[in-house]
Amino acid sequence: MMTRIVLTVFLFSIAKMGLGQQLNIDKIRKDYAEAVKDEDLCERNFEVLDDGAKSTTEKVYRAAYEILIAKHMGNPFKKVGQFKEGKKHLEELIKDNPNHIEARFIRWSVQVHAPSFLGYKDNIIEDKNFLVKNLHKLPNEEAKSIIYNYLKGANPYLKGEQIFTNVELKELGQ
Repeated sequence: MMTRIVLTVFLFSIAKMGLGQQLNIDKIRKDYAEAVKDEDLCERNFEVLDDGAKSTTEKVYRAAYEILIAKHMGNPFKKVGQFKEGKKHLEELIKDNPNHIEARFIRWSVQVHAPSFLGYKDNIIEDKNFLVKNLHKLPNEEAKSIIYNYLKGANPYLKGEQIFTNVELKELGQ
C-alpha cells in the first residue's frame, strides 16, 4: 500500500513538472513586451521556447527572447554577443520565411528599440510597411490584437518615418 502511495505521488510530481514547462505561444506573445522589464519572465519563457519551439512562430519568439536576454545582462561584451546570436537566428528565420508576419513584427520591434551602435536598424521602414499591408492577414485574432496594440502603443515614442500615420493605424486595425 505504501509503495502505491509513493509511486502515485512520484508520478504526479513528474507529470506536474512536465506540464509546468509546456509551451503556450499565446502567453509568450502576451509576455513579450513585459519581458523587456522582467528578467525572470524573460528567462523562463526563453527556457520553455529553447526546450520546445517547433513551429516557425515559436522559433521566432525564441529568437526574440534570446535577444531580450541580452538586455538583462551586465557584461557589455556578453550582452553584445547574446544580442548578435539572437539577431542571427531571427534573420535566418526571416530569410527562410520572408512573409511571416510575426517574424517581421519582432524584427521591427527589436530594431526600433536597439541602440544605434549595434547597427541593427536597416529594416524598420520595410517591416513597418510590411506590417501595415499584411497584419490583417494574420489568422490568429489574438496575435493580431496583441501586435496592433503594441504598435499603437509604441507610436508616441517613434520618430520620423517610423511613426504610423492615422491611415496606417486604421489599416493595421482591420
